Amino acid sequence: MYRLFLFWLTIFGALAHADSLPPEERIFQNETSLGLILGPDVTENSFVAAHCEALQRYLQQIIVMPELPPPAARIEMITADSSSPLTVLNKGGVVVAQIRIQSVSQASSQLAEAVSRLWLGRAAVAAGKPIDVSQPWLRQSLKSETLAMLRPAMVDAWYRQGRATAPARLRDVVEGRAPDFEAFLFWRALRAELGGASEQVRVMIAVSRGEDVLREARPKKPWDEEAWLLARANLLLTRMPPSLSMQESADALRDISRFVFDFGKGDTVWDGPALVFYREAKGVKVAMAARWSALQREILRQNPVYHNAWRALGSWLENFETATPEELNELWGNYLRERAAAETLQREVKQVLIDSNHL
Repeated sequence: MYRLFLFWLTIFGALAHADSLPPEERIFQNETSLGLILGPDVTENSFVAAHCEALQRYLQQIIVMPELPPPAARIEMITADSSSPLTVLNKGGVVVAQIRIQSVSQASSQLAEAVSRLWLGRAAVAAGKPIDVSQPWLRQSLKSETLAMLRPAMVDAWYRQGRATAPARLRDVVEGRAPDFEAFLFWRALRAELGGASEQVRVMIAVSRGEDVLREARPKKPWDEEAWLLARANLLLTRMPPSLSMQESADALRDISRFVFDFGKGDTVWDGPALVFYREAKGVKVAMAARWSALQREILRQNPVYHNAWRALGSWLENFETATPEELNELWGNYLRERAAAETLQREVKQVLIDSNHL
């Protein structure tokens, strides 16, 4: 009887202990063209899958990269706080990226880096190379292109940032220490130098295997600091942004409404009303017609804050040859009022952004 009592006591104790254990964590799977995603959260898995497919679209549609041979790849979403935010491993021939999301605000950037390193790891292992042999600049460049595929507006923002910022040093870019937008510009500038798709594919595969291709990126010339600065400048100059920021619209408006002519006393800056008295001069007619054409081309790209000011200046330019001086003075006054209102609104918007950053 005593032994039977001990038996049931043990059984009940085990059941009670089992009830106190946490439920077993359920793992969901998402299959993507880049690799299998494993994680306890369906929504998070889908978010990761979007980054995988974005990189795959970039490689297929932009680079025209052939499908990689095995090895297989896997992404494991980790919840333990003690784990590293991102680890890429070779587990028995399977390339595994283990990811722990650090914050919601940085999740997309972290995942873009993870999928780029996963693809480069697959390319390296397929060639019999160590998993982390690829060069930092290509990892960061693919990360940036993945983000750009998911948020196309980033492309315009990064080009604009590049025009407004001094170039990063080549060494910082190559070693992965430059901002993401510089890595983005670097790869696009390098692609322009490389030429055809087949050469771009060759370079990507070579860099994934640890080869230094920058010495031969340009025929008979190394890809050095001078080459980088020149390629970066050419890239930024040949791509016009689809829309302008407030400050860019303000600067462009200032330039297109600044009139410099020499009427016998050297180059002088003239405002609209003063210039009306010289409108029969041939040089003035040609210059103002060119300004009117330029404004018509550029007005659709202007920031909404300055759109009315651009329209008001356009009305003045359109009627410059035919309207009376009094009518032109009124149109010029309307332009000045619209520009002042835009400048006031721009200051208010900037102040709101400054205040929100301090919250």
